[in-house]
Amino acid sequence: MTHSIRYFLLISFFLSLGACNSQKEVINIAVASNFEKILKVIIKKYEQTHHNTSINIISGASGVLTNQIVNHAPFDLFLSADTQKPLFIYNNNPSLRQPHVYAIGQLALWIPKSNKKGFCIKTLNEIKSLVIANPKTAPYGAVANKILANHNIKVEKTIFAANIAQSFLYTQNHYAEAGFVAYSMLKGNDEGCQQIFQHQELSQSMILLTDKAKGIYDFILSGEIQKLIEESGYNTANLERTVAK
Repeated sequence: MTHSIRYFLLISFFLSLGACNSQKEVINIAVASNFEKILKVIIKKYEQTHHNTSINIISGASGVLTNQIVNHAPFDLFLSADTQKPLFIYNNNPSLRQPHVYAIGQLALWIPKSNKKGFCIKTLNEIKSLVIANPKTAPYGAVANKILANHNIKVEKTIFAANIAQSFLYTQNHYAEAGFVAYSMLKGNDEGCQQIFQHQELSQSMILLTDKAKGIYDFILSGEIQKLIEESGYNTANLERTVAK
């Protein structure tokens, strides 16, 4: 399917949703796939006190979502897995508010069938297949690629998933022996060998694209929700909120 056809279908989808929810204000949020699960929890809380609001979530790799926004997809808020892409959008439209960091993600190497604990990275050279998110479009994949290069690790077969959520599913379903996944997706799961990597490049920022989403934007930055985000596997303390130009 070509990009133009996908974009037309996306627009048609939004228009149909707006028609179905004519009595409510419809807000469309684009979100990096690593944060989709927690965003659904946040929105459920938000809608408890905002009954006249209907919020749609569209998740994917940050690079893909950025491309859609640049091509005028009807999003009201964008939560990226990095700071560069919202900053790119802002620099091309300085009338928008500056992007703000809402969380710092954590990358995890996961080897589900390994009984070794601790430094899983040391066992990767024994692994025949590894999945990572596409480094060209997914920030988590770009960081994973750097980790592999820094440790001089070469795996027989590397699978590139479309985004970090797909990387998690491929690893969970054993399409690959190991995978780099978002730590937030592993919370409560102690299976196999897990190693967490904290990396400043995984500071995640959001940009308000229309004033319709100002309420949910402020809600995400509130103390209550920041605590929830922290409990979900992200860092939120002492964040440098405003993203530098």
